[in-house]
Amino acid sequence: MESHSRRRRRRSSAATEEEDRLSSLPDDLLHSILRGLPLKHAARTSSLSRRWAHRWLRALAASPVIDLTDRDFARGQPPARAAATVTRCLRLHAEHGAPLHAFRVALVSPPPRSRRLVGDVVGWVSAAVARGAREVELDLAPPSLPQEDDDRGAAALVKLPADVFRARSSLERLALGGFSLHALAFPAAGLAGLRSLSLTNTNVTDDAVRLVLTTCPALESLALTRCPLLSSVTVASETLRALEVAGCRAVRAVRVAAPALESLAFHGRIFYFHGRPYGDAVVFDLGAMPALRDAYPSHLGCAFDFGVAQDAQTYPYLYNAVAHARTLTVCPVGLLLLQQAHSDDETAAYANAPNLEELQLLMGAQGSLEVELEHLSTFCTIASLGLVLKRLFVRIISPAILYYAGGGRSSAAAAAADETIFDQLALIKVVNFSGTKRELRLLRFLLKRAPVLEQMVVVVAVEGEGAPGDEQLKALQKQVPRLRKASRQARVSVCRPDQDGSPNHARTRFFHEE
Repeated sequence: MESHSRRRRRRSSAATEEEDRLSSLPDDLLHSILRGLPLKHAARTSSLSRRWAHRWLRALAASPVIDLTDRDFARGQPPARAAATVTRCLRLHAEHGAPLHAFRVALVSPPPRSRRLVGDVVGWVSAAVARGAREVELDLAPPSLPQEDDDRGAAALVKLPADVFRARSSLERLALGGFSLHALAFPAAGLAGLRSLSLTNTNVTDDAVRLVLTTCPALESLALTRCPLLSSVTVASETLRALEVAGCRAVRAVRVAAPALESLAFHGRIFYFHGRPYGDAVVFDLGAMPALRDAYPSHLGCAFDFGVAQDAQTYPYLYNAVAHARTLTVCPVGLLLLQQAHSDDETAAYANAPNLEELQLLMGAQGSLEVELEHLSTFCTIASLGLVLKRLFVRIISPAILYYAGGGRSSAAAAAADETIFDQLALIKVVNFSGTKRELRLLRFLLKRAPVLEQMVVVVAVEGEGAPGDEQLKALQKQVPRLRKASRQARVSVCRPDQDGSPNHARTRFFHEE
């Protein structure tokens, strides 16, 4: 019988042979592999052998990109320890002498923050800019900031010093989350070459936005997310191609003069209240945008009571301004407002959507399906969607974020819903499907009105209440393809997200889910 010591020596020999196979790979190949791994996975390679203990750090130091945005990197350890790792990586990178093209960090660091941590964060920004980084991204993941009259919001931010962007730099993309920008002076020579700017949970003001656009002549992308001091966003730029204003709850006006704009996203209130019994409409002043290809007006998760809203014509103006886009996302609030405006004045002029190829509907999981289909049918009628739409994406959303009550169903609108036909529709994709009777009726409605449909893909929900289990999924995979269809060649399938290989809508980020 083989002795215990001999078996142990054999296992040790096999492990050494396996280690030698890994270690025998060329260093260039090993470094290439490690540079493509997230930090946490690269660090774990140090357990393979003592020779690998510092190999991943050397690979990181030789890379032109330092990317520490994996949330698991900082989760489960004190912010000070995570910050020490970032500082060490920057120091090793500088000692190696490799060029630094991009520096990205996402740090889970709820306030209050120590002076040392704040000093470290500011030092990272300064070091990355000084070393010629073209891209700097720092997200400190603070909670949503209070309104502007609450000092706790300012206390939660990391203050950037006035001189951090004073000197000329190679910076082209800057993304900051959780910073105070009050000390920054404009014009800032270090920001003159910016092409992309993203500000999240910052105290940027209306005046600062105007100054940035004036002093950054090459800016092509601007994203303003959950910035509580913004109230009147004015964007005037000849170069801007993408604009996002999302979750900035104090916004009362959005004025855009950007003829090169290709993508526009607005997520926020359509009405606001200030102690009066009736709400005022948010002002939208949108100039000509002939290059617009993608529009995302959404109001989900924003307080909204249609019963006290006075001016129902605001939304038709917003729709008319973006109707010529090729891809569009609409939410139930927008469809309700269009329906109400059309009911109030059926003679009002609405722009057709002659270029619209992809429509994404955000639809509630509960409530009256007939009412929502009535609103959809009205939208299809005023936009002439049945003649142009080729791809329809439906995302079923939680009813908890629908803060409005839909009205009753009119007989005229019901007849319009029955007559809706999508003559060009080739693809329908429904996401977050739970298999309820309501959702099955939605599938029947769409299948009956798409005579040239080629494919319907139904992707089931994987988490939350109502997510189908394995048995229910098998039943849906038998039931759904048997639904009556207007198109004989239509292929219908039901799958989980990890089994889905079908196309997605151009817009896959949903602000109401953040």
